[in-house]
Amino acid sequence: MTTKRDNPKRPERPPPEAVIEGPVRTCVACRSKDGRDDLVRWVAAEDGRVALDARAVRSGRGAWVHPTRKCVSLMVKRHAAERALKLAVVPDLDVGALLAQLRVALVQRITSLIVVSGRRRAIAVGTEAVSAALERKRVPAVIVAGDAGEAARALAEAPGPGGPRVLRYADKAALGALFNRGEVALVALLDPSVAAEAVSTIDRLAALEES
Repeated sequence: MTTKRDNPKRPERPPPEAVIEGPVRTCVACRSKDGRDDLVRWVAAEDGRVALDARAVRSGRGAWVHPTRKCVSLMVKRHAAERALKLAVVPDLDVGALLAQLRVALVQRITSLIVVSGRRRAIAVGTEAVSAALERKRVPAVIVAGDAGEAARALAEAPGPGGPRVLRYADKAALGALFNRGEVALVALLDPSVAAEAVSTIDRLAALEES
């Protein structure tokens, strides 16, 4: 006589970890690992305080942190940067001041990317030029001013799935100032590599406001 044997339930396998391409760093605030390009680097300034190394090129120790309000705040609360940098605790380290440093650096980088696109003639500026570019070729990204009208926003989003990444950034006056114009509602970035970096940088700027 045979008896049916219960098959032991196999333990569930944990989901595979996401593969991180390139150098990996650990956020000193949340302690999670991420790609080097997904974090920002803080270093020791000459006065013993914490300063942003926007291009991550300064020699010596560095404290890597996710560029979000949450992680920067946690870094300050736990004095994680000072520990990583072997500094004395900075009691008056201010979250707002650090976020301001980061915001300025990101805006400067976005401006640089737009200027580079102009020098390479890989850009379309203004509603008519962007409309023509969208009709002629594949456009990787379109920047839409935050105060642009419905018509401009609809034009950028018209291609639908598979179309350009639409980025809300600055206002018409700020974009216009980059091209010595009064106001600019739309800017199309035509170089894929520059557009990709602009996307990640503008996303990073937006992440500063996340809790």
